[in-house]
Amino acid sequence: MNWDNARFFLTLARAGTLRAAAQQLGVDQATVGRRLQAFEAEIGGRLFLRTPQGYQLSESGAMLLADAERMEAAADAFSRKAAHSDRQLAGPVRIAATDTVAEAFVIPALAELSRRHPELEFTLLTGLSLSDVAAGEVDFAIRSLRPDKGEVLVRKLAAIDMSLYASPDYLARRGRPLPGDGFAGHELLMFPRDTVPRHWQRLCGESVDQARIALQANSQLTLRQAALAGMGIAMLSCFIADQDAGLERVWPDQVDPVDMWLVLHPDLQRVARVRAAIEAVAGCFAMKKDAPSPGRGTSA
Repeated sequence: MNWDNARFFLTLARAGTLRAAAQQLGVDQATVGRRLQAFEAEIGGRLFLRTPQGYQLSESGAMLLADAERMEAAADAFSRKAAHSDRQLAGPVRIAATDTVAEAFVIPALAELSRRHPELEFTLLTGLSLSDVAAGEVDFAIRSLRPDKGEVLVRKLAAIDMSLYASPDYLARRGRPLPGDGFAGHELLMFPRDTVPRHWQRLCGESVDQARIALQANSQLTLRQAALAGMGIAMLSCFIADQDAGLERVWPDQVDPVDMWLVLHPDLQRVARVRAAIEAVAGCFAMKKDAPSPGRGTSA
């Protein structure tokens, strides 16, 4: 039974006339008549007797009335539960972010949110190949590239600094690269070219055409570990690398700012649990962005 047709059937059964039913449904009388004909064709029988006093249920219509009323009750319950679910701070929230953003911003935000609302359930997908928000794979994502297509809402969270880092051991062995030399005589630790193509042109404004690429990895945490092991120089997020005593900024005054964008499906902007997670993550970005960075030493 088609619920929309059943809805017209129920309204006419209660109202008794096409005119009264049309007023209740907010349509014209012809529309009510057409929907009734469609429903009778679907059922394969006449649902009403047309009398001078109006529309009276036929035997078939009377038999279907209770079923239609149960459908109405189920539809009302569904609507109430859906609306209640959107207002509740409970249930699943799916998020996509890079590993470093997840470590520094998302997990601290979710930990605090979980303490206040323990019925929330989080799924966190990390990696540079982020899930598709428009397709509904996640509720929201945090990206370093602003999407230029797709039915999504975009909000700038912060501009975060990246810079070049190496271990003290590497700098003691190889020295610091000279500006203008294109990293001649140095090893670089890089994201793959198709992942972050701009890094294969310039790092902190310096050409990379004279460097040897010692390692490619699609995880910033992996590049950080390689830099700590003395394999070469890596472009890393300052909010993580500046905290690591095993790394130094290669050029302390040079940074490469990156905008961070929150990407959200429009249908989820009023869902309370998703909204709460977004505001928690945005608050963590704001708090850490304003905190002073300790920086690293400049000794060779």
